[in-house]
Amino acid sequence: MASSHAFPSRDARRAMIALAAGVLSVVLLEVEQRLRVLHPASFLFVLLLALTFAPGVAAAAITINRLLRGCWRAIHIRWTIAAVLPGLIWAGAVGYALHQFNRRDIPRNWAMRMIELAGASVMEARAVYLTPHRIETQRLVMFYGPGVFNPQRDANEMDRHVARMEELTGLRLRAKIFYVRGPMFAGRHVSFRGLAFGTAQSPANSIDRHELAHAIIGQHEQPDSYPPTLLSEGWAESQSNTSQELAREALRQRKLIADWSASWPRMSEPERQSFRESLVDPEGFARLLTLVGTRAGADAFWLRELTGPDWYAHDNGAVYPVGGAFVDYLLRRYGAGKFVRLYFAVRPGTFEAECSRVLGDDLDTIERDFWDDQQRVAGH
Repeated sequence: MASSHAFPSRDARRAMIALAAGVLSVVLLEVEQRLRVLHPASFLFVLLLALTFAPGVAAAAITINRLLRGCWRAIHIRWTIAAVLPGLIWAGAVGYALHQFNRRDIPRNWAMRMIELAGASVMEARAVYLTPHRIETQRLVMFYGPGVFNPQRDANEMDRHVARMEELTGLRLRAKIFYVRGPMFAGRHVSFRGLAFGTAQSPANSIDRHELAHAIIGQHEQPDSYPPTLLSEGWAESQSNTSQELAREALRQRKLIADWSASWPRMSEPERQSFRESLVDPEGFARLLTLVGTRAGADAFWLRELTGPDWYAHDNGAVYPVGGAFVDYLLRRYGAGKFVRLYFAVRPGTFEAECSRVLGDDLDTIERDFWDDQQRVAGH
C-alpha cells in the first residue's frame, strides 16, 4: 500500500501553486515586455495573479486558525511563508509603484516597467470584460459607459485626431488603441501600453486628445526608451492645445516664477509653507524659485533644469506648460521628423548632446529662440 507521504501535503501544494504562479506571472510579463506587446494576455495574467494570492491568503488563514486552536504541531511555518511570499512580493511592488505615482516621479526602471505591464493587463481585462459598451473604428476600440451620450461622434472625432498625428509624425499604429472613457483610478487620466484613459462624458475634449497623443507615440517606444517628461508630456500637451494657448501658458509660468522669486527670500518659513500648500507642485516650484534667484535671467535655465535629474521623471508642474510650448516650437521650427528622432534618442544626461546632434543647434541657442518664439506666438 502506497505511503501517504508520497504526495505533498495540502500546505506544500498551496505553497507550490503560489510560487509557480508568481514566477510564471513575472515570466509572462518579461516575455511580453521583450516582444513589445501592446495588448497583453490580460485574462491569463489575472488568473496567474489570483493563483499567486489565493493560496497565500488561505495558508495564512489556516495557520492563524491553528494557532488560535493551539494546534502547534499542525503548523508548517515554512510552507506558510512560501505560500505567502509571492503575494507579498507583488504587494510590495505595487506599493512601490503607487508611492512613485503619488510622488509624481515615475522612473523607467525594470520594476516600474513590470508594474506598468501588470497594470495594463489588469486594466485591460477590466475594460474588455466589465465595460458595458464599445465602439470600434479604424484606429480605436472605445469602451464607454452611460456618460458618453454620443459615442459614435466621439469615436470618429478621436479617430481623426489619431489619424492626423499619424500623418504628422509618420508613426503608424501597431495595434488599435483601447480608448477607455473614464479615469483609471482616483480621477487619474493616463495612457500606457495600448490603453488610453480619457474622460467619462461626451463630448471628448483636450484630456482625451492628450492621452491619445501619448498612446500613439508610446506604441513605438523600445524597452529602453526613456524620454524626459518635458518631451513626453510636452508632446501630449502640444497635440491637445493651440500654439497660442501653449505659448501663453509657458509665458505665464515663467512670469509667475520670476515674480515670486523676488518675494521668496523675504518670506518667513511659515509664509513659505502656507504658499507651498496652495501649489500643485510645491517642491518643483520651490526649486525653480531658487534657480531664478541665482541666475541672471528668468529664461536662462529652463530646458537644462527641466531635463536634469530632479525633473527628468517628474510628472507634475512646469513640465506641462513649458513642455507643451517647447514641443510645439520644435515641431514648427525643426519639423516632426527631427522631434521624433530626438524623443526616442534622449536618455538621462544626454538631452543637451542629443539636441545638438539631432537639431543641429546648441541648447543655449535653442532656449533663446524658444522664448523669443513664444513671445511672438502669444502676441506679446
